[in-house]
Amino acid sequence: MSRLARVLLAAVVALAVAAPSAVAVPDKKLEANLGALWQEALETPTPQNPFGGGGPLCVDLGGVVAPFGAPGVASFTCTVKPGTKVFVAAWSAECSTLEAPPFFGSNEAELRACARAVNAGIATEDVVVFLDGKRVPVTHVTSGLLRLDLPSNNIFGAPAGTGSPPYLSVADGWVALLHPLTPGRHTITLDIVGEFPPGTPLDVDVTTTIIVRPGR
Repeated sequence: MSRLARVLLAAVVALAVAAPSAVAVPDKKLEANLGALWQEALETPTPQNPFGGGGPLCVDLGGVVAPFGAPGVASFTCTVKPGTKVFVAAWSAECSTLEAPPFFGSNEAELRACARAVNAGIATEDVVVFLDGKRVPVTHVTSGLLRLDLPSNNIFGAPAGTGSPPYLSVADGWVALLHPLTPGRHTITLDIVGEFPPGTPLDVDVTTTIIVRPGR
């Protein structure tokens, strides 16, 4: 299956107060969350996978919900319970040992360089996110090495399991970990410009809705 580019277009959320407020966390935590989000997505069976026609995901990272968009989807909704933090991956891409160039790397160093290289045509100022009209800042991070354990029906068409040599991946992108939203409906807009991969013009507009529902 050709994924074209593993693009993550996710929701952005924050406290419904005077201004959006991000949780102050070390970059290592943001990197770990980005890796966990991509690992969940890549290990999702094809029928449910965003890159297999399954649509967006609302991934539970353990007390944190991470919306994961799907190629070609301009809007989607995630429903969360009050008190849930939301991990924002406004834009990200990944490289693996399972893909063709420019998304291929054979080891951790190559994968890390690859993931950064495919995003080289995008700058932090190119990733613009608003919550109800108020801008939310994002941080550029690269994940640690992901060791994939694929289901039999996976988007790579690879044998199930961890692979021999191992199935590996690294993700890179612009993210934030934000405070929970108060109950109700929140509208997020995402505007990204640049080049992805470098040399290919990029102009993306996405609207995402987060519903905070008591008792969920």
